[in-house]
Amino acid sequence: MRERPGARRAVERLAGRRAQEKLREEHILRAAIEVLALTDYGGMTIDAVAARAGVNKTTIYRKWQTKAELVRAGLTSLSERVRFGISSGDLRSDLLRVGHQIRAFVVSIEGRSLMRLRILEHPEPELAEIAADLQERQRREVLAMMEAAVARKELGRDVDILLLLDMYWGALYARLVMRNEEVDDATLARMVDVLMIAAGPARRLPRSTARTPRRT
Repeated sequence: MRERPGARRAVERLAGRRAQEKLREEHILRAAIEVLALTDYGGMTIDAVAARAGVNKTTIYRKWQTKAELVRAGLTSLSERVRFGISSGDLRSDLLRVGHQIRAFVVSIEGRSLMRLRILEHPEPELAEIAADLQERQRREVLAMMEAAVARKELGRDVDILLLLDMYWGALYARLVMRNEEVDDATLARMVDVLMIAAGPARRLPRSTARTPRRT
C-alpha cells in the first residue's frame, strides 16, 4: 500500500519538531552549565538560565521543575560528551591525547562548572556526587589504558599507576588552575616523557631498602 503524501509530511513535521526540541534542550542545558560556572550553585537562578538560553522560563519548568533537576540533567549530558576512549596501543600517544583533552576541559566553561560543584558547599550534595562520578569514570578509562600498557610491558608491573596518574593530573591542574598558566604542546610532551622515563620497565630508581656501604 502506497503511503499518502499527507501522512509522510506529517511524519516529517513531527520528526522536525522533535529534533528542534532536542536542540533546544541541549541549548538550555549548556546555558545552565555556563550560568553555574559564572556564579555558583547558590546564586544560580532559573531566570538567569532562561535569559542566557533565550527562552521563556516556563519552557524550562515544563521539563525540569527544580534547579537541582536542571543542573543534574546538565551534568549527565556533559558526562556523555567527556570520554577518553580506549587505548590506541601506544602509552605515550594515549597520555598525550588524554592530556590534550584534560587541558581543553579544565579551561572550558563545563570544566569550571564541574570544579565548582566539587569545591563549593551547597544544599544539594547529590550534585557533587554526580560530578565526582564523572571524574571517577574518567579516571577508570585512563586506568584501563595504563593497565593495557603494563600488559604490553611499556610500564613496569610494580608501578603505582594511581600515583602516576595523580602526578600527571596534579601537574596539569597546578599550572592550568592554580597558577593560571598555559600548557603548550611541548610542555605537555615533556610531562609525558618524564612519566615514561620514571615508570618504564627499564628505569633505574634507588631502592629505599638498599644498605649503606660500610666505611673501611
